[in-house]
Amino acid sequence: MAPFEIPGFLIAIVIFLIVIYLVGQRNIPSRFQQVIFYGSIARIVGVLAYSYVAFAIYNGSADPVTYFTWGRRFSSYFGRFDLSPLYDRELWRGPAFQGTNFVGYPAAILILIVGESFRGTWLLYSGLCMIGLMYFAKVFFRAYGGSDYRTYLLWLLLYPSLWFWTANISKDAWIVFGAGLFLTGMVDRNQKQSLPIMGLGLFWCFLVRPQLAAMLAFALAGSYFLVSLKKLTVKNVFILSVAVIGAVYFLSVLGVQDVTEVTDFAVDQRRKSSYGGSEITIGGGPLAFIQAPMNILLRPFPWEVGGFLQIISFLDIYIIWFLIFKNRKSVIRSLRMLRKDRLIAFCFVFVALFALGAGLALVNLGLIARQRIILYPFMFMIIYAYSDKRVAFLSLKRKKQRAQKLKKIAALQKT
Repeated sequence: MAPFEIPGFLIAIVIFLIVIYLVGQRNIPSRFQQVIFYGSIARIVGVLAYSYVAFAIYNGSADPVTYFTWGRRFSSYFGRFDLSPLYDRELWRGPAFQGTNFVGYPAAILILIVGESFRGTWLLYSGLCMIGLMYFAKVFFRAYGGSDYRTYLLWLLLYPSLWFWTANISKDAWIVFGAGLFLTGMVDRNQKQSLPIMGLGLFWCFLVRPQLAAMLAFALAGSYFLVSLKKLTVKNVFILSVAVIGAVYFLSVLGVQDVTEVTDFAVDQRRKSSYGGSEITIGGGPLAFIQAPMNILLRPFPWEVGGFLQIISFLDIYIIWFLIFKNRKSVIRSLRMLRKDRLIAFCFVFVALFALGAGLALVNLGLIARQRIILYPFMFMIIYAYSDKRVAFLSLKRKKQRAQKLKKIAALQKT
């Protein structure tokens, strides 16, 4: 254990609680602030749990440990006000500025703040994910009001995989924040869009996973195609065009110059993820496009569960499917709103794109369990956006409005 490990973790706890409190006050209605407290405790517990897994089970070979090591290396430069790690390719971790290399830069800044403490930097990084999830909740409240908002917020902040897998320095924590930021631009105040915030969210995701930024952009284009192009306004056509161009550019950064090369890129990524005892196989040809989404949305199957972490992974995804089955009427309503509700259309398109793309690229159950957590905020939104409670509320609201209208008509007739 590093000499400054515990003091750094205690400093991080104080900073984390202050930042989360301030962000929560700004983005979450006051009557739901208690949920934020529960979520904060879960994050702290998550860091302790993940550090046990990383050091006691994996003997320090987990990716967040490596990210911390590179962050410490970069911090030695930043501490001297030397910014050469930002532009000197010889100091980069890998051939590109974005991706794995970039994750070390925020880690370096956090190390300068709390010192060389694994748990301290991991907690602050985890706080970034929690803020992103609060952005998701903010968007849900803007779009669908207070019906089932508390339930949605509870799932976001307390669902184990969303605080365990991001309780460290990781691309996943960074991505959740970026996706949440992107959505706040997509559903801005008064149900309008903010192109600068959407662009910032996409750029944020691009810095660590350009392929996921491309999926977000394609999902945006898909949602506009399904919903907004019924009204051929200049703004709708402009956003659709920019989304497609942006998605193609993000893919080009990865070396994908043509749509036909997407499959080749996926195969190359599949080779990189084919390691460890949880490796799975995927068929070739058209069968791969059927099997890929199943791998993301259904694996591990019950008969594949053999260890503790696989049991957790199994429960993780099948609890989601239990919620879908339990709230199937709500999910069906959401599906029927596919051509009317742009946010719901975006959720469905993004889930489909990610399930297909990640399913083609990942053949390791451990990586699948970790990376698919980005789907959960969108899936919870599909489940609760048109719940029975919200439908009943809207029905009662319409009845009251109708009664008031009839009352006014009766008064006019008497006059």
